[in-house]
Amino acid sequence: MNNDKVYVVASYLDTVPGRLIKLRAEMKFWNRYLGDGYSHVSLSRDNTLTNMMSFARKELHNPFNSGIIKESIYSGMFALKEDKAHIAVMPITVTPKQYEDIGKIMEEYWARREELGFNFLGLVSMLFCGRGVPVEDHYFCSEWITTVLQGAGVDIFSDKKPYNVRPFDYYGLLKDSVIYEGTTKDYPIKPKVLQK
Repeated sequence: MNNDKVYVVASYLDTVPGRLIKLRAEMKFWNRYLGDGYSHVSLSRDNTLTNMMSFARKELHNPFNSGIIKESIYSGMFALKEDKAHIAVMPITVTPKQYEDIGKIMEEYWARREELGFNFLGLVSMLFCGRGVPVEDHYFCSEWITTVLQGAGVDIFSDKKPYNVRPFDYYGLLKDSVIYEGTTKDYPIKPKVLQK
């Protein structure tokens, strides 16, 4: 396993919240951003994208039961519509210590998963006002990933609070390092258990 990189995965999933975020982006005739059709981000410590984490829905058909989840591009919402699930995979180079610290922080959050909730207030505020709102022990996807990275000393958004970071901010910042952009179905790096 390559332990000098972590991977931020921006995605557009064909769901009602995803379609709303994409529609809002497409309706803007001004102040458009690179990648503003991406409505979600996940964090992975390897490039197979089988052990990602983020804040999102815990059940396939219930977006209101949301919190910290473990994700894979081969299951859940990503696999449900694999020909419509678009991703952009963006590596971030880190030191070995930062890599280990990121793993520890992710597991610490996972251990507290019953105490954590989804920051719906921050998400709605971000959608309609362009600025998030912090809520203790509640996160939306890009807010949580930024918090984890900052906790390990990877502060790529030094000018923004985590609750003001949007999924497309990652794409805009890391677009030159994208190693794959397309559907999950066509993602070329397969884990050994899926290789034929």
